[in-house]
Amino acid sequence: MNKLEITSFEYAVAVLNELASNNNESFVPFEIVWNTTLGPAKARTIIYDGTTPIISETIIGSDYIDRVFYNPRIKESDIFSFIRHEIFGYFEDKFSGLQHKSLIERHDLLMIKLLELSKLDITSELTTPNYSTIFDFELIDGSMKLPFIHSDSIEIKEPISLISKN
Repeated sequence: MNKLEITSFEYAVAVLNELASNNNESFVPFEIVWNTTLGPAKARTIIYDGTTPIISETIIGSDYIDRVFYNPRIKESDIFSFIRHEIFGYFEDKFSGLQHKSLIERHDLLMIKLLELSKLDITSELTTPNYSTIFDFELIDGSMKLPFIHSDSIEIKEPISLISKN
């Protein structure tokens, strides 16, 4: 998987977590276990302000970071908006709140569906993140936990599992 596919899948899981949590108070959100060059790990590739993904950050002057947020109203605006519309289109039911609930119980099938829904045909009009740092990196065996890793230092290859957050 390339960096954009990894980020898209990560955001697809985040949107599903949001949608499922809004429809079921007892829902436990999912985390992704990634196959990396250092071994199985949890990590994220998206910068958030609260729960809102940031598309770009630019340092202005000596003490200011300008942030551009995603635009959820327009599907073709950026990758986060596109993914959000895809996930809501598949899982949201206007009457009962959530459809395809059986997939949420089958993590393996859910992961396959989220991978499918997060596939993008990148157009020049679709804005993508301008950053590539890997955040909150933690090997599953607990031998390494870092607040960030420069993305050239390791490779996230693909998701290998969805687990419930502790």
